[in-house]
Amino acid sequence: MFDETRSTLSSHDQTTVRGPLESPGTDGFAIATFVLGLLGLVPLALGFGTRALIRLSRNGRDGTGLAVAGLVLSVLWIGVGWVALTPQHATRAAAPDSIDAMAIGDCLDSDADAAQVIRIACDLPHDEQIAARVDAGNGYETYPGLTKLQEPAQALCRIAAAAFFTEGTPPPSIEFVAHVPTESSWNAGAREAVCTLRQVSGKLTASVPR
Repeated sequence: MFDETRSTLSSHDQTTVRGPLESPGTDGFAIATFVLGLLGLVPLALGFGTRALIRLSRNGRDGTGLAVAGLVLSVLWIGVGWVALTPQHATRAAAPDSIDAMAIGDCLDSDADAAQVIRIACDLPHDEQIAARVDAGNGYETYPGLTKLQEPAQALCRIAAAAFFTEGTPPPSIEFVAHVPTESSWNAGAREAVCTLRQVSGKLTASVPR
């Protein structure tokens, strides 16, 4: 006789083994967005980035951070391009300068007889353009005052202004101004009057033609 041994396997005897599913990986569009944004290929980065975010919201893959980073880089590249293409003189901050330190041909904005002026590009609207420098010392040892300096300076600047033009006469729309040293600039060693040209009415918009 044989002993027949039977065994039954209940549900409690079954063992279920669970392990992690294989990672879906990083979305290719997200990687492309980051690389394109890093290289500054803005139109492509924006297109790939938009597509990547849509795909990631559906497939659950990794790469949201890369896509967002690529889009941020694209925005930064747009900002860099805007700054590079913006004319610098349009945003140039006006800074005071001394008329004694400016060269013949320089253009400026100034109140009459102001020691501090604003140097400005001659292709922008401006008040005056320096045409010449003349000696205003007249042998004075100490500062004689504006009145005593202005009269001879105006006579010399009138001659210098005429010499500036090839025909020897300024056009009717242009007049000259004589800027003489102030007491502070005199004490600093300035002895020259600065002869400038300006428009009789309104501002100059270019260099004064000879």
